Amino acid sequence: MAGAEQIKSKTNRKNVQDNLTAILSELTMISELPENGIAFFFGIMEEGGTTEEIREIVVPPAPISQFIYLCGKEFITEELEDMVQPKSLVVIVLIEGGKLTIGYLRGKSIELVRDDDFYIIGKTRAGGQSAKRYLRLREERMDAFFKHVAKTLNELLVENAENVDAIVLGGNTIRAQEFLERGDLDYRLREKVVETIIPVSVIDETGLYQAMKEASRLLRETEIYAEREMWESFMQDLMKGHSTAAYGEKEVMEALTQGRVDTILILEEDPRIDKLIDEVEQYGSEIMIFSPQTESGAQLKSFGGIAAKLRW
Repeated sequence: MAGAEQIKSKTNRKNVQDNLTAILSELTMISELPENGIAFFFGIMEEGGTTEEIREIVVPPAPISQFIYLCGKEFITEELEDMVQPKSLVVIVLIEGGKLTIGYLRGKSIELVRDDDFYIIGKTRAGGQSAKRYLRLREERMDAFFKHVAKTLNELLVENAENVDAIVLGGNTIRAQEFLERGDLDYRLREKVVETIIPVSVIDETGLYQAMKEASRLLRETEIYAEREMWESFMQDLMKGHSTAAYGEKEVMEALTQGRVDTILILEEDPRIDKLIDEVEQYGSEIMIFSPQTESGAQLKSFGGIAAKLRW
């Protein structure tokens, strides 16, 4: 309040003091502060000669690293926005003999990461020893190319493997399958490769865009995609302070017995699963089981391993 008294404009000073009073009033009604703190966005928006009060209270999904008390023309939301930005990605890998293109798919945008040409000796019609020699050399170069693909992917992704939702292969389906069967790809990445290989005729940035649409369709059918969609929806409700998000065993179970739970989110390693499966049926609710190996699962674990999307 003391700082507000220094504001020269009488109107601005009154607006700031009124909003600070409103924040203090909200705080008196909170019996226990959330572990990660609270962000208050209170202010006045003027447009077209009319004024509108802004009253937004946000519980962040992670601890806020800094205290900010700021009076200005806009709200500072960058740190909160960073918290809800998905770190996970889908990797599209296009392979043809001697040609490699890698792209990162995040949401509806794709980023070209690598576009490599690797020399593979061409086919020959020469007979006798010449044909055998060329065939051997070609196989050796193809072998080296597959090693190059695996090495490139391992270097790009292994350290961040937990944030890779899926790896989608495309291009020449025969070559892509040969690459997989070689086994040079790190096991942490191999388990993320989608079974279906997408045929793409052009191995370059244009080919990535061709593969993107089909990759999105394939991923919508995977459990990982469903997990991420559910988690992002839960986080949006939580960040906006909606009453349709709950976490922690006590809060979730209380909401369940009240018939308010639409879907319970829980880790597959949680010993409470069997009991919960029986209970959710009684209340017409659903349960979604998260893998602890995904980004969404890791975030759920930080919320006590159990959360819920509520009906109201």
